[in-house]
Amino acid sequence: MRRIRIVLAILLLAAASLAGSPTATAAPPGFGPPVHLAAGCVPVSGAADATIAADGTVRGYVTCGTSQSPIIWFFRYQGGTVFTQPTPYHGLVVKAAWDGLASTYLVFSRPGTATPSYQLVLGKRLDNTGGYAPTTLLTTTYPAGLKKHLPPIQAGLTAYHGQWWSIWTEPVGGVGGEPAYSLFQRHTLLGAEPRTRMTYPTGQTQDYAPSLAYWHGLMTVVWLRDIFGTGRGTLTLGQTTGHGWTARRLPGSSPILDPIGYPDLIAYVNIRHLAWLGATSVGVGMNVTQFFIPRRFLFQAPQVATVAVSGFNLFVFWSGTQGAELTEREAANWTVPTHIDGARTAVRVLAQGGRARLIYWADDGLLTLREQN
Repeated sequence: MRRIRIVLAILLLAAASLAGSPTATAAPPGFGPPVHLAAGCVPVSGAADATIAADGTVRGYVTCGTSQSPIIWFFRYQGGTVFTQPTPYHGLVVKAAWDGLASTYLVFSRPGTATPSYQLVLGKRLDNTGGYAPTTLLTTTYPAGLKKHLPPIQAGLTAYHGQWWSIWTEPVGGVGGEPAYSLFQRHTLLGAEPRTRMTYPTGQTQDYAPSLAYWHGLMTVVWLRDIFGTGRGTLTLGQTTGHGWTARRLPGSSPILDPIGYPDLIAYVNIRHLAWLGATSVGVGMNVTQFFIPRRFLFQAPQVATVAVSGFNLFVFWSGTQGAELTEREAANWTVPTHIDGARTAVRVLAQGGRARLIYWADDGLLTLREQN
């Protein structure tokens, strides 16, 4: 009964905080000094991602080297100390996930056997031994030279206790000489399934930019469905317990102008929090079973938006041509979006213990972490 009351309190506070006009308060609490996560790494294509554990340990991957010979590094930040290690994987980091037990998973791309093309591959680091598992091939049918406004490779990934689920964008045809896209999946979480096509958009629509979240037996994915060639789309939410997907458009999410990056989805105490990009704004919303409450923050030409939650604290971190900004919701109050000095491109915001960890590409070109005081 006590757990039910806690969950209801979080639901009510979260709903109250996203409804109506945001209450502007002071800036978010300050941050500690910048920490370089991969000293000595020459970054390639800004390819990096990170995840956080319940004890606050940050783990992730970054691509270093050259575009002709990219090597993926693993990094860990724990108790103020950074550990880095080159992995046996070669390619571009797409997505990282911690399984809550002993493994840090990774989806990355590498050149395919046909030129030009890419493969999507799954790997993982075994944290108890420091070793790396053999890779799992997700798909070999990802061509080079994709649509101009899309990232080169798009995939979502989540992991739990030694099992994983990945969903990615893959071309299935074309309109006017450009490929159109659907979502494909492969997983071992909630039962094993080989590579299968997941969505079948009709007419002039296509699906891309999936983001996954898992909570207590329920898998959730959010992706963008747009009208081909218009740059106008809507957010679609799918859910499954492992036996078929149900999907619906999120009300209040249309139109999203010029979708140029991932929605970012997380699940916490059965609440799904989401950040996404518009042409002149960053959106954030909350979805609990059957309702969705959107909020937008004005920001010209955003390129990345990421969201994290810990307790009653929700963090949204984004970047674009104007630099990087952070806003925080504590209980029912939003802080004024604050410019993060020295941050060029947001990679990820993580949260634990009610405090944020910002990971970004700094003005000096280094992958950097700053921890909230």
